[in-house]
Amino acid sequence: MKVSDRTKQNQSKNQLVVGCLLLGLAAIPDAMIVPVLHDLTVDRFGVSEGAAHFLMAVNLFGAVLAIGLLSLFKRRFSSATLFLFAALASSILMSAMAISTSWWSMLAFRCLEGGADLILLAIPFRLIAGAGTQERYGGRMGGGFTALMVALAIGVGSGGAIGQESPEAVLWVGAAIMLLLAPIVVILRRTVDNAPASPLPKPHSCPLIPKEWLGAGFLAIDRGLAALVSTSLPLLLASGFNIGKMTLGIALAGMFLSLAIFAAPAGILADRYGGFKIRFIAALLCGGSLIGLGLMAWLPAVVILPPCLLLYGVGAAGLMPSAFSVAVRPDASNLVFGSLQTAGQAGYAFGVLSGAWIVGVVSLPAEMLLSTMFPIAGVLFIVVNLGLLVLIQNMSKSLR
Repeated sequence: MKVSDRTKQNQSKNQLVVGCLLLGLAAIPDAMIVPVLHDLTVDRFGVSEGAAHFLMAVNLFGAVLAIGLLSLFKRRFSSATLFLFAALASSILMSAMAISTSWWSMLAFRCLEGGADLILLAIPFRLIAGAGTQERYGGRMGGGFTALMVALAIGVGSGGAIGQESPEAVLWVGAAIMLLLAPIVVILRRTVDNAPASPLPKPHSCPLIPKEWLGAGFLAIDRGLAALVSTSLPLLLASGFNIGKMTLGIALAGMFLSLAIFAAPAGILADRYGGFKIRFIAALLCGGSLIGLGLMAWLPAVVILPPCLLLYGVGAAGLMPSAFSVAVRPDASNLVFGSLQTAGQAGYAFGVLSGAWIVGVVSLPAEMLLSTMFPIAGVLFIVVNLGLLVLIQNMSKSLR
């Protein structure tokens, strides 16, 4: 192997490791909120369970603001500089959420924090995507999602443990983690800024190519489904099934760990057998697991919930690597990856608001809501995935 080839390989490995490290640390604080969502909203401010969904949806507006800033800045600021300021802003905003005395100020801080979150996720994903060749693109993204899911599992598990004594302590710990990111990115700034340059779009044209718009659709429906699992499901379980925070935190942590275990293998399989096949199988597993949750209307929740969440985790592990493998360029810019994250946030907000509307408007017991809403969502998820896959296949054939 030539010295230059070995140097490039080492740079790619460093870039991949740094991207996974930053991605993992940035993802922990947001996941810590999930097990204590009821305490931070319903118990703390006296809002309804339907209104509690808004805490997980309002950060979409912050994400849109962040996309506007990325579009404005373009190449004026380095990736390391953007990441540094986003980490500091997120730390300040999470601290403000911890001392907030009104529901509306809590929502305002959460909204702005969503914009910082988007930058903190988009830049590491850009690093991971560009850290190697096209032939191993799915495997890299799978490795990145493994790091992400391990972080989410740590966040959910630690959030459930810390939140037992004080839900606000979860926000303070999250703020400390975000503050810790600042010196880390300063130390690693050369690696963060040495990612391969992205191709400039043509003047007055959209930075996303047509196929990436459909990729944004994948991320939107994936995150919409995740919203139901991470927001509506915990709220319905807490109110209708009397499941404790620690039990719920462990169950969700197991789901995230299964995501972590299978994400990298799913990405490797996407490289070997094609992202289309892996995406199709993953959609079937995710949809089937949500259909299975409907059995909680007849069987004990502790019997149905763990295996369904584990199966969901296995399926969801293949969703993201295959989506990027099928539809997204590995050398896309921070703006493109930020736009994809915004599409995911939009899907998440839609899922959260849909759950809020159903929980708040449909006058049914929590057991009945859970046993009907999730099976319907599972069927729709499978159908929409099939439609998007057919569209991308037809688009690929027309370009040949």
